[in-house]
Amino acid sequence: MAWPNRDEGAIARLKVACWREAYDGILPRPILDDLSVRRSTMEWTRGLREGIAWLAEQAGEPVGFGHMRRDEVTTLYVRAADHGRGLGRELLTRCFEEIGCLGHRRAHLWVLEENRPARIFYDRMGGRPTARRSVGYARWPHIMEVRYDFRIGG
Repeated sequence: MAWPNRDEGAIARLKVACWREAYDGILPRPILDDLSVRRSTMEWTRGLREGIAWLAEQAGEPVGFGHMRRDEVTTLYVRAADHGRGLGRELLTRCFEEIGCLGHRRAHLWVLEENRPARIFYDRMGGRPTARRSVGYARWPHIMEVRYDFRIGG
């Protein structure tokens, strides 16, 4: 589990690194170039107070994380070098378990429409695409994301 006042920096560094790996060629270069660990750390200071996050480690180093709030998985990233080891599945499962503990029978998340590897993963995890919307970048209104819904629990 990730802890407020301790893990914001690790999560921020992972998020920036994972965005640059996963979204190269998907998001415009100015978005990726503008990523900031400092800004992300401030965002995660709030995020860890408003939800629950888990860190995945390999050899003692953080390589992935997942975050949930209410019935939404807000974030799920694993470094590309650590794909295929079951870490994404484990992080997503932990998020679903916590969402279920809150009494929800369904969970959802949003994923970039053009992020094919992530969409294949969510399909395999039992998710179903149910909606589509603009991510909200004023300069790039054509960048879309897809909502995936999951049934969880019994």
